Amino acid sequence: MRHPVRHPGRKLVTAFVRRGLIAEYGISWLLPRLIGTGRALDLLLSGRIVKGHEAHDLGLVDFLAEPVLDAAVSYAADLVTHCSPSSMQVIKEQVYRDLDRSFEAAVADADRLMLDSFRYPDAAEGVKSHLEGRPPAFRPLDPR
Repeated sequence: MRHPVRHPGRKLVTAFVRRGLIAEYGISWLLPRLIGTGRALDLLLSGRIVKGHEAHDLGLVDFLAEPVLDAAVSYAADLVTHCSPSSMQVIKEQVYRDLDRSFEAAVADADRLMLDSFRYPDAAEGVKSHLEGRPPAFRPLDPR
């Protein structure tokens, strides 16, 4: 049975990727277990804002968008415009690695990765662009 959304205007966001950071505090371990790997990757890789009604539909959030192709193109454009490629790469690795290990191990790894991420240009650019109210200019991934 579905319950009414009490505060549909409230929002949640996992903005790490938009600041050039990685998933911290074990969220890459916890979120896939709560809402599934695909949904967790969606929220973690996009860093998008999720409003109350969407969060409710997910269990945290399930979403349907029409027309589907327009929504997919819009989503991809948002990733390209606002999200750090290196953060998305690390977060994706975290999510899959953390599927098979303990919460404690995921948190310890996230702590190490977060400290590492502070040294990379994307973290500085993510924060600077946010403070300046402009889209970030993240560097592309090294195609090794």
